[in-house]
Amino acid sequence: MAEESQVLEPTAPTRAGKDERRDAIVAIAKEVFASNGYAGTSMSNVAAKVGGSKATLYSYFKSKEELFEAVVGLKCQQIEKLLNAAQIESGGDLRAALTHFGEHFLEMILSEEMITTHRLTTAEAARFPEIGRTIYNSGVLPNQRRMAAFMEQAKENGQLRSDADVTVAAEQFCDLCLSGMHRRRLWNVAPPPTREEIRTNVARAVDTFMRAFAA
Repeated sequence: MAEESQVLEPTAPTRAGKDERRDAIVAIAKEVFASNGYAGTSMSNVAAKVGGSKATLYSYFKSKEELFEAVVGLKCQQIEKLLNAAQIESGGDLRAALTHFGEHFLEMILSEEMITTHRLTTAEAARFPEIGRTIYNSGVLPNQRRMAAFMEQAKENGQLRSDADVTVAAEQFCDLCLSGMHRRRLWNVAPPPTREEIRTNVARAVDTFMRAFAA
């Protein structure tokens, strides 16, 4: 007697599978935004690069602005990972943690991808205010809060002055790391810095920061 054939019902995508698909979409969208700018990017050309329909793309992101926010959030996560790694590898030494974080942070911000994205989004922010709003609210602010929390912990450990404003300290440290070098790269008046030049810039930033805020 022949065995009865079994009919397999199609299964819904797992949560892990949906997350992987979303991450893949964000990774591709990051490249499209970097190449075309915000104005030149549409949900249609992102869908074409992803290889699916617009309906599928809209099932993950309701608008181009929401998709752009996810791209910015991806960079925010990378900076948070840098700070976590700096805390772990420094063994509690504030100067070592700041140096480790500062060097990797500066390398990332000065990368060709980040410089290109910065130029494009700055040029378009006047016409598309949502660009600046998204970068500030989804990228800059979360990073500043995470850095401020790190500074607060250092203050509680007696490594920073008791009267230090940790929000100001966090913002000024990042600005010190970028000082001079970032503008020269944005305006294309200097080639990409060497590893040694980055180390020197960050070492100066850490020295200045410690003179201002260290206990």
